[in-house]
Amino acid sequence: MESENQRPTPYFSCNRLEALTDGVFAIAMTLLVLGLDIPSVPRGDNGAELTRAMFDLWLPLAKYAVSFLLAGAFWVLHVRQIHHIRRVDMTFLWLGMGSLLLIALLPFSTSLVSDFPGRDAAEFFFHLNILGISILFALQWVHATKDRRLVSPDLPDEIIELDRRLNLLVPAIAVLGLATAPVGSFESNLLYVAVPFLAALLRKYS
Repeated sequence: MESENQRPTPYFSCNRLEALTDGVFAIAMTLLVLGLDIPSVPRGDNGAELTRAMFDLWLPLAKYAVSFLLAGAFWVLHVRQIHHIRRVDMTFLWLGMGSLLLIALLPFSTSLVSDFPGRDAAEFFFHLNILGISILFALQWVHATKDRRLVSPDLPDEIIELDRRLNLLVPAIAVLGLATAPVGSFESNLLYVAVPFLAALLRKYS
């Protein structure tokens, strides 16, 4: 009788994971806008109150933009990595489920920091949400490329190493955000704006 350790690893097509991932990203990125509250002003207002109320929305709008940018960056990273993935196994699938769980949580954590600006607990929750997503994405790539188990045997080492470095960008900034949140909550969120620019520099000079 064949022992458990001798059973071949089951592999699956990437198609269904791609479809689910795109769907979760689309829904999460759409739900982000629902965290923005419509200003409440008197019906007889001549426009001054509405203008003031809309100006007060600048912080929630900025946090929405940062979260949308981050979700977009994660989606681009997913597209980049899945392009090189030839098949998936159960470990890769469950790591993907973990990252999608945290992606779906992003609208909530964004609303939390928008509704409670400057509160350390809300800021920590947001940064931990981003950190968790980025770590799981990094683990997926490490698992897929170890011994080239899920990628093409001909995939160049340079591409593998570049994506490993790209996977370290957001975790590093999330840790920096956690460290700086008590000093300046808004500034700690703005750190993520650097992600696309740093990624472009890495791709250019690697």
